[in-house]
Amino acid sequence: MKNVWLQENKWQDVEGYLKTKKTILVPFGSVEQHAHHLPLGTDSFLAQKVAEDVGRSTNTLVAPPVWTGWAPHHMAYPGTITLRPETLTAVAEDTLQSLIYHGFEKILIVNGHREANLPPLKIAMTRLRNKTGAFIAIVDAFYFNAEAGKRLRKSAPGGIGHAEELEASHMFYLYPELCDPAKTATNIADKHPFLQHDPYAEGDRVLTASDVAGYREATNGIGLMGDAAPSDAVTGEAYHKAFLENLTELIRYCEEEVKVNVRKPDIPL
Repeated sequence: MKNVWLQENKWQDVEGYLKTKKTILVPFGSVEQHAHHLPLGTDSFLAQKVAEDVGRSTNTLVAPPVWTGWAPHHMAYPGTITLRPETLTAVAEDTLQSLIYHGFEKILIVNGHREANLPPLKIAMTRLRNKTGAFIAIVDAFYFNAEAGKRLRKSAPGGIGHAEELEASHMFYLYPELCDPAKTATNIADKHPFLQHDPYAEGDRVLTASDVAGYREATNGIGLMGDAAPSDAVTGEAYHKAFLENLTELIRYCEEEVKVNVRKPDIPL
């Protein structure tokens, strides 16, 4: 493909692509506060860049990004845009159903709004799997790039959360012009271990909900949850490369090993 982005191609290009390849990447992100050192579009920027880089190296099409996600807690800070969860589910379902209608059979959602977007996206994915038989997987950095995250982190337990060292390092490497490293900070909350948000800290934990006022307080009035102080572009480069390696292997596995029997769906109406 001359252009990795679906929207930059002509319909004939897509028709030709589908004769030999049925896989497509779909980036989902969010527009939400990321403390004082990262831009509002961080989640979307990272999802797009991961998808674009892997798309180029594997000759895999990338669908237009979905910029907004489910982020009600981040409404505590100006600039955040949130969708209702049912809206995000509907957007995801209609987007993927359109792609399946045209002949895409293996869809990899690259989710930049780590963890928070998962409930709405999993509902859409499950509905379409049962409706069409297509293979759909969600690639979420908290889980898909977990081994690299555990290996590369420098912060103490509680240091991984939101706008922290892994997310910040990734941005410092890919989009340094949009970041302000001098404004990184540390906000590791003194919580009961069951309430700890850090996905890589040892121990058992529960899932809790946040309200706007509570999230503002928990993020210390700056929007940070965790430790951004150890962030650096070198770590971000290693984290990015590990992500690309994993996603490249997933694409290979999907194309060579995953068998599907897809039923063409109706047009979303």
